[in-house]
Amino acid sequence: MLKVHFLNVGHGDCTIIRHPDGRVTMVDINNAKDIDPTTAQELVIFRGTLASSNISNFSFMGNLGLARFDKGYNITLSNPIDFMKQQNCKYIFRYIQTHPDLDHMRGLTALREAGYKITNFWDTYHCKQPDFFSQSDKEDWAQYQSLRSGLGCKVLNLHRGSQKKFWAEDGIEILAPTPVIVQLANLKKNWNNLSYVLRLTYGGIRIIFGGDAEEDVWKSIVEYYGSDLKCDILKASHHGRDSGYYKEAVKLMNPQYTIVSVGKKPSTDAHNKYNHYSDKVLSTRWRGNITLEIKSQGQSEIFTEYNR
Repeated sequence: MLKVHFLNVGHGDCTIIRHPDGRVTMVDINNAKDIDPTTAQELVIFRGTLASSNISNFSFMGNLGLARFDKGYNITLSNPIDFMKQQNCKYIFRYIQTHPDLDHMRGLTALREAGYKITNFWDTYHCKQPDFFSQSDKEDWAQYQSLRSGLGCKVLNLHRGSQKKFWAEDGIEILAPTPVIVQLANLKKNWNNLSYVLRLTYGGIRIIFGGDAEEDVWKSIVEYYGSDLKCDILKASHHGRDSGYYKEAVKLMNPQYTIVSVGKKPSTDAHNKYNHYSDKVLSTRWRGNITLEIKSQGQSEIFTEYNR
């Protein structure tokens, strides 16, 4: 069985994939302990509503009574390291840094301090120099630089079409970036467009992970893959913001479920746009951790930590 855990980590991203043979892939990390100031401000502006719709094809399950909701959001954020321990994950076979934004790497130092070994580290070439908001940001950036230099792990800088035995066996394809996309992203200092856009296939079910990719990247993907982009689950780009939404790509992907980290953001949100091409849009802001389980025959279930 394949398990994909989309963790509720506040303003950031962390996805943990447990492959059938037990190998673990982690895509980004953010180990925020509290609601970040940006999200807190958004909550003041937007006191939520979550549209309900009927579920089909997938079995949808949620745990009731686990938290008191304040308009759907008074829930505890997940710490990825604690979650890994609960899932009895001993090491990380593959860590994928989708792109070099701090909200996708806060927690690398904590991973090291918790004793987690990373065997393979995926990264993209860039010249970014970030702005730090705390001492821990500096520490996580330093840890990132250590990892991408190859200290204690194998570093892979990959592009669309790159394929090797291990990630092919795990059903992982790289849809983006390409060398040209990387070059342009560095030239324009658009670090979101460095994002790995990945497709994971198991039991006939396709999941696409969008990182923070923006329109130019999605245009390239549409031109290359066309109708072959059809998928069952989409992890929305850039936390569901308009900046990560490209209509033609989403229309071709036409997922049954779109997963959004963080959730609705009043002035920058594409939630309703995704609703046009998805049977249901699920947000970690409202649902907590979201887990997809796929059996080898293709039977699939989605579980949520909280049910709204």
